[in-house]
Amino acid sequence: MSFYARNPWPTFFPGLPIGRIIHTYDKRQEFQAIPFRIPKLNPGKHGLAEMFVLTVLLVSVLMFVVYQLASSPVEPESEELKEQVAFLGQELAVLTGRYKRNQARLTVVEREAEVFRGANRLLRSKEGEHQAELIRMQSELDFFRRMAGTSGTQTGLAVYAAELITTDSDRVFQFILTLTQNIRRASVISGRVRIKLEGTLDDQSVTLNWSQLTDGSTPEPSFRFKYFQQMEGNLAMPEKFSPTHLRVMLEVEGQRKPVVHAFNWAELVAGSWEYQEPVEIPAVPQD
Repeated sequence: MSFYARNPWPTFFPGLPIGRIIHTYDKRQEFQAIPFRIPKLNPGKHGLAEMFVLTVLLVSVLMFVVYQLASSPVEPESEELKEQVAFLGQELAVLTGRYKRNQARLTVVEREAEVFRGANRLLRSKEGEHQAELIRMQSELDFFRRMAGTSGTQTGLAVYAAELITTDSDRVFQFILTLTQNIRRASVISGRVRIKLEGTLDDQSVTLNWSQLTDGSTPEPSFRFKYFQQMEGNLAMPEKFSPTHLRVMLEVEGQRKPVVHAFNWAELVAGSWEYQEPVEIPAVPQD
């Protein structure tokens, strides 16, 4: 029994020796390998068909090999590459651990900074409260020193403090006056307060009296005290009037010489007014 094979590419490779082995079989010898060379054949329909089939088969095999190579992971074949990959992996692990530790330290530092900022704000708030308390105590001390005459001055009746408070209307202000006298006098005094407001109206200097600053029916403030007294009221200014000074005159019963204080309006509104000695004016003769 024998097998016959022919050259599948007779046109392109005529007489090409085939690397296959043709086996024959008979009763005396089981197998016998006989190399042979395919003779030249003329191309025909069957040769072209076989060539096309084999070409398609070859392309398919090449595509399958490319797919296998692309889909299979390529492992480093060199021991040096393997060592480098292992070293880089260790370095990555070290850097990752260092980053996590630094991140934890940063979180702790941020929390500590927030605590410090909160403590700083609290200390500043407490310091502000203490400063305000010291200022209040110093003001009260000055107040009682002046009343007792231990500050070196023997001032009698005076306006110790004056304050202006804004209201819902920009033309109406509330005033608060604190009157004091030297405690060594130890006598009850009484009288009335005359309030005048100086300023400009239509580019002219104008002085408004109490009746022009109120509804006309409100009586002028009066006082009666031994040590100190606080009084308050409202001042209503006309339209287009620009105040500059508030003048307060204290007229004491039985005294011909009044006590006069002049206050800067802007300082009163800003709350920056400080105590000043009364203005000396000549006595008004009485008929």
